[in-house]
Amino acid sequence: AYYDEGKKRVCEGYGILQPRVAISLPGTNRSRYARLYGGEPGIDPYTRAVSDVYQDVFGEGSFIGKGIYDVDAFEQALGGRFPENRILSHDLLEGCYARSALLSDVQLFEDYPAHYSADVSRRQRWIRGDWQLAGWLRRRVPGKGGGEGAGADINRQVNPLSKLSQWKLIDNLRRSLLPAALTLLLLLGWTLLSPAWLWTLSVIGIMLIPPLCALILDMFRKPEEVLLRQHLAAVAGSASRHFMQVAFELACLPYEAFFSLDAIARTVWRTLVTRRRLLEWNPSSEVDRESAAPGRNDLAACFRAMWVGPAVAATAAICLAASAPAVLALAGPILLLWFGSPVIAWWISRPLIRRKASLTAEQTLFLRALSRRTWAFFDN
Repeated sequence: AYYDEGKKRVCEGYGILQPRVAISLPGTNRSRYARLYGGEPGIDPYTRAVSDVYQDVFGEGSFIGKGIYDVDAFEQALGGRFPENRILSHDLLEGCYARSALLSDVQLFEDYPAHYSADVSRRQRWIRGDWQLAGWLRRRVPGKGGGEGAGADINRQVNPLSKLSQWKLIDNLRRSLLPAALTLLLLLGWTLLSPAWLWTLSVIGIMLIPPLCALILDMFRKPEEVLLRQHLAAVAGSASRHFMQVAFELACLPYEAFFSLDAIARTVWRTLVTRRRLLEWNPSSEVDRESAAPGRNDLAACFRAMWVGPAVAATAAICLAASAPAVLALAGPILLLWFGSPVIAWWISRPLIRRKASLTAEQTLFLRALSRRTWAFFDN
């Protein structure tokens, strides 16, 4: 890592090495939700190409909180840099100052949330943290000094972040506004804009284009040591999972818009007015434990938390039935998904019952022979 005294950040080399984060195999077997969003679980990093657009194009990755530090460079870039008790999502900002690289051949395993409610709680915290960093898009940014009270004075410094780092911050803000924008576009397309089918297809297309691009890319990136039929089967399974993700995200779109806007509103209020509870945060393990508690993830709890989806669906259906019955036939399937989103979220978050293994004599012999061959390899 090379620290530039003029720019007040690491400009060459890296102060942080960010390993590739994968989902552990047991973690994806806790629920259908974890299995759906857990990606490709397992311990085989060799047959799957891993890419990061920022690392590939700009030679600089994004830090997500788990990495290998150059302690001296990290301290030099960040020591005494930030105001106290005002930064929730510190990892991305630390990576912008200390410069982070992606290590795709170093793998770190973690569990994916088993319940949709736990994942929502985590993402809501991320959104609050991202919007607290909006001040780093200005020419002068908050610096060391001042406390956490409403009248605390914050020293201002010249913004040292590169244009790429500022773009990363903007991209996170854009991502948090996407559910609200898509929901609004659908409702406007059905009521005020025309033709309704064009706007409906546009929203579905926006959601489908990323998995389609990933599918095409996966199709042409066959590892040499993998058989063609195995590769096609893996691509088909990945495509199926991506399309199911899109269907689930479409069903939860009003609720995702609601909790995203709620997180943004809380952040703006706390940052500009009260300057309190800026570090409100629960560890993921605590959120998982609370979500698994009796009555916290049952069907009634899902309806209490996700009421906005059925409410928006019912209101839109009544308005369309009165003003544009023909459009209601087009919007009907999506409105049904919105209305049933609490049921879908409840069902997909239910714990999976582990099936007891029942092996035939032939399978047992095969596994024993395989284990002996594996041991013989290391023994030799």
